[in-house]
Amino acid sequence: MLKYAARSDVGCRRSNNEDNFAAAPEHNLWILADGVGGHDAGEIASEIACQVIRDQVAQGHDLEVAIVKAHEAILAAPEKGHGRPGMASTVVALTADDSGFEVAWVGDSRCYLWSEERGLEQISRDHSLVQRLLEEQHINEEEAANHPGRNIVLQALGQDNVEKLQVDAIRDSFEPGQILLMCSDGLNDYVPHDDIVASFRASDDVDEIADSLVAKTLANNGADNVTVVLVQAPSETERREREQAENVATGGKSASRQSLLLVAGLLVLGALYYFFQGSV
Repeated sequence: MLKYAARSDVGCRRSNNEDNFAAAPEHNLWILADGVGGHDAGEIASEIACQVIRDQVAQGHDLEVAIVKAHEAILAAPEKGHGRPGMASTVVALTADDSGFEVAWVGDSRCYLWSEERGLEQISRDHSLVQRLLEEQHINEEEAANHPGRNIVLQALGQDNVEKLQVDAIRDSFEPGQILLMCSDGLNDYVPHDDIVASFRASDDVDEIADSLVAKTLANNGADNVTVVLVQAPSETERREREQAENVATGGKSASRQSLLLVAGLLVLGALYYFFQGSV
C-alpha cells in the first residue's frame, strides 16, 4: 500500500474551511476539493465532490466520469434541499499504484510531482483567468503572482454557466520514491515555489512534509484555507523487500500444498496396504 499524508487548516483569516479531501487507499484513490470562494455553501459543494467521486470510483468508473457525475450532483443538490444555488468547487483527484498514476482535475487546485532528480514539477494546468492570460502572453509570471484576478477560475464543479465541463487528465509512470502533492490554492498562493521545494528536500517522510507545508502557509499569514495531500511511491528497497516477502509467502503455500499431498498419498498407500492384507 502506498504511503500518504493529508492535512487541512482553516488558515489565518477564514472562519470556516471550504476545503475537503478524501483518502480511499483501498481503491488507490485520493481527492482534494476546494469550495469556490465567494459562492455560498462552498464547503457543501466540495464535500459532495469528494463523496460522489469516491463512490463512483468504488463502482468501477474512471476519474473523468466520476468528476462529471460530481458536477451533476452539485448542480442538482439545491433542489433536494442540500446546499445553495451557485455553490461550486474545484477538484483534483488521483488514482495511483506502484507502477503508475492518473490525475484528473477541474479548476485551480493543483498536482505536483516530486523526484530527487527533477525536483518539483506542476503537472496539472490551472483552469483560471491568470493561466489563460499567461498562455496568451498578456502577462508574465511576475505579474501573474500579484494579478487582482488570480483567484478567478474558469471551470468549476457546479458552475452553471459552462456549456461543457472541461476535465483534464494526465497519466504517467510512478517511479520509486516519487511523491505526488495535491493542494488547494491556499498553499501555492502563500508559499513560494522554492519554499515548497525546501520542505521536500528537508525530509522524505510524507507526514513531515505535509506538516511543514501547512506550517509555512500559516507562518506567511495565509488568508485562505489550505489543504495538502501527499502520496508516495515505494522506494526500490521497499519494493524488493515486498517482492521477497511475497516470494516467501508463495513458497510457504507451495510447501504446505506439497506436504498435504504427501500426507494424503501416505494415507492412500496405508489404506491400500491394509485392504490387500485383509484380502490375503
